[in-house]
Amino acid sequence: MTRRLKTAAGVIWAPITDSHWVAVSPTRSSLESCLLITGEDAELLRSFAGPKGARLDGLGPRDRERAARWLTPEFRLLEEIEEPSEVKDHEELALSVFREYSSARELTGGHDLAKYHMKGIKDALRQFEEVEMTVSHLFREPHPMLGGMSYGGRFARALLEDRALFAHAKVLEVGSGTGIFGRELLSEVQKAAPEVYRTLGYTFFDLSPVLAESQREINEVHRNIVSFDAGDVLNHPFPEEGYDLVIANEMIADLPVVKINRDREPDDPDARAGLELALKLGLILDDAPPEFIINTGVLKFLERLPHILKPSGRCYVVEYGSSWAYPAAQVVTDHVEYSIHFGHLESAARTLGLNPELFELVEFLGFRADVEVLSDLCHSALFGHLLPFLGVGGISSRVYTKEMLDETLARVAPKPENLEFVPAGKLGGIAFPSGFLALKLARGATSNRRGA
Repeated sequence: MTRRLKTAAGVIWAPITDSHWVAVSPTRSSLESCLLITGEDAELLRSFAGPKGARLDGLGPRDRERAARWLTPEFRLLEEIEEPSEVKDHEELALSVFREYSSARELTGGHDLAKYHMKGIKDALRQFEEVEMTVSHLFREPHPMLGGMSYGGRFARALLEDRALFAHAKVLEVGSGTGIFGRELLSEVQKAAPEVYRTLGYTFFDLSPVLAESQREINEVHRNIVSFDAGDVLNHPFPEEGYDLVIANEMIADLPVVKINRDREPDDPDARAGLELALKLGLILDDAPPEFIINTGVLKFLERLPHILKPSGRCYVVEYGSSWAYPAAQVVTDHVEYSIHFGHLESAARTLGLNPELFELVEFLGFRADVEVLSDLCHSALFGHLLPFLGVGGISSRVYTKEMLDETLARVAPKPENLEFVPAGKLGGIAFPSGFLALKLARGATSNRRGA
């Protein structure tokens, strides 16, 4: 049978001299991530580049021997072309249930990141560049996937379109990160609706002293309309009915959770209180695994909203999770967060009179799936192996189009070859945040959809 090969996903090569190149594959161990090859080798590898690859038996004996060697696990520069097998719906469901159950089995005692936020965060920018990348940080600069706007800017447009921002509105952003999201949001309001901007009152609220200081520095440009507050969102004495709008962008996965066993009453007081709150707020737990996790911190946050929001106030919550899957552990470098069961949040919101509407984040902000960007594996190979090998550092994390990458690398590194650019909708993780949801809550009156 004729064997067809192509360059392995994520393999790239770049010239370091006129005669020698470096080849990189993220599938190799970190100690063997970079391989020195000749220019002649690079020419041969080019024949395998692209989705169709080339036939191994169409090569001469010497080239066939080299190609066969690159196919081995030792090098992994080539791979045989195979059609990817489809993941069936029931297989995804089984995997989700396994993650839910195993996360609950591994959780012992309570889970509360308050101490981590108070003392564990040492540098604001490094926290979101190296420790826990967020969607809003990854798209903190204007990007074609968001129509040439930043994440914060596009969020502002969504709020303006939804009539959630208006003159004299009082806004509370909880868990404000570096402060870049808020800065970009306010800058877009200033540009798109200056009459609204001039009369806004925008409060940054955070538990981390390091992040709070960053928020102050970064938002000096908006000093006339911003204020700052600190504390734990679950027990802070916010003014009664003090805000027209509350924003919780990518922060609720940090809130406490509890573990519940279906077969016995909880012994732990926090777990017992969490279960009682869940049942009081109307959560249906009949579909839970034998042991499962409840996002109790988020439920407590929702319970506070009718007291924090003005009678016609709104809240927008963004986080990763599912409308049906129970919380599962997400390891983030030096701590653990838990995904969100948004179906539970919808049930609780209805009980609390908060009229929920759930959107996919990519729909809510209009992420474009057709923009061509650097593939996940090529990004890993380039930024995880090749650039460090060449001694190039200090390049910030972004989702790179070809134009953005060419501009970034123009002065710091040779132009790599065999880079794969794919439609953004094919990316995983936060680069195309299809696993993130946006929950819109409206106190008192039925929420009006954007554009209505």
